[in-house]
Amino acid sequence: MPFKIKETILGFAIAIIFVFFVVFGIKAFYKEPKYEDYCTRGTLIDVVYSKGYYAEPYPMRTKEPNGNTCMKAVKEYDTFRKNCAAKKADVVYEYDENGCQSAKECTFCQQDYEKSRNIYFRNVFIISGIIGIIVIIIGAVFGITSVSAGLFGGGVLTIIYGTMNYWSELADWARFIILGITLAVLIYLGYKGFAVFGFGKKGANKDKGKR
Repeated sequence: MPFKIKETILGFAIAIIFVFFVVFGIKAFYKEPKYEDYCTRGTLIDVVYSKGYYAEPYPMRTKEPNGNTCMKAVKEYDTFRKNCAAKKADVVYEYDENGCQSAKECTFCQQDYEKSRNIYFRNVFIISGIIGIIVIIIGAVFGITSVSAGLFGGGVLTIIYGTMNYWSELADWARFIILGITLAVLIYLGYKGFAVFGFGKKGANKDKGKR
């Protein structure tokens, strides 16, 4: 197998294994919030207040096709629902003996869970970004071409991993800035940065020596 192909395979393998190493390292030492830590598993929750707006009631809140049986229950439920929405809360509900949806209490467990997850993925985004940038720099100055390319690729993929996890929570302007910075850095390193940092220089000299 030609030496360049071996270098390429080794660099690719290092990049992939490095990303998995970082991902499972974060999962091992920084646990993701679990739903059951906030809301009891199996509890019926009507998400009334989500991302700052009131969700309109469903046309009918009953298990049965005939809604007349539940008309009173539906009115009571929607009144309770609006009160929960005013508190920016959701509704824990159950079904009564007639199959009508009956409100039990207002709850903030869903919001608390989502808020905790958002903080978690924001922190993962920051951690991945820091690790990725450090590894990209190390890869850029590392002497052996295959290892430097692998570390560089692993750093980029690590940043992508952290960004994708938090992407949906980022504002459009934040996405624009992140993509702009990333694009600028990659173009700079591709056009000029490798030569400035000595990317693969030692590895290339060794190759020349062998030839």
